[in-house]
Amino acid sequence: MNIPEAMKFLRAAEKRITPQRKLLLRIISDNAHLDASEIYRLAKEEDEKISLSTVYRTVRLLEELGLVEASGLGEDHYHYEVRLDEHYHLICLGCGKVVEMPPVTTIRELGEERGFEVIGAKVELTGYCKECRRKRYRKEKGSSRMQVTERLSLPGPVSRTIDLRGVPLIEHPGRVSRDLEQLEAGELLEIITQEKERLEIAPKMLETLKGAKLIKLWRDKALCHAVVRKQSKA
Repeated sequence: MNIPEAMKFLRAAEKRITPQRKLLLRIISDNAHLDASEIYRLAKEEDEKISLSTVYRTVRLLEELGLVEASGLGEDHYHYEVRLDEHYHLICLGCGKVVEMPPVTTIRELGEERGFEVIGAKVELTGYCKECRRKRYRKEKGSSRMQVTERLSLPGPVSRTIDLRGVPLIEHPGRVSRDLEQLEAGELLEIITQEKERLEIAPKMLETLKGAKLIKLWRDKALCHAVVRKQSKA
């Protein structure tokens, strides 16, 4: 931002030009995508008397005057930047990195197709940056190795798998019992659930089922796995 030009704009809007407003304008201009608390922290280093309420009032004023733009950037509070030409944000869900990209004509064309004149757009694209994608890939490879290790340590092959993700907890015992009935004595049944709390209650739940013996229990990222053996009838 050209600070002298911004000062002229404030004067034209009949707003006082205080040292604190000049300070906050400079901080926002030099540091894109800061939230109010971060702006306050930097301002406090130069002006010990400035308050957080002053920061909030000032950024709201600058936003109303069109000098500053507020964006959520995937969070539940605003981040502020100098009002530049229209642009979109790429937001990394891993590290929080924000990358700006130029607008695409498709947005305006979509509006025109519906008889709508688009004069501005705020677009936030979420995903993972190159570094975070590498980390996720390594983590997924490690998880895959763990899965292989856990399965190799089972006393035999899994004969049947039941996926209980999205199934109400009250229905789990009945669903497991019906699948056990399809197995021969000694065969293994793998049970998959999503909620991590299931890992703690699985042993107690399986104790209530006749003809089922818990063999192994483990977590794989957000999933919980339990393997049981069908017992022979007494």
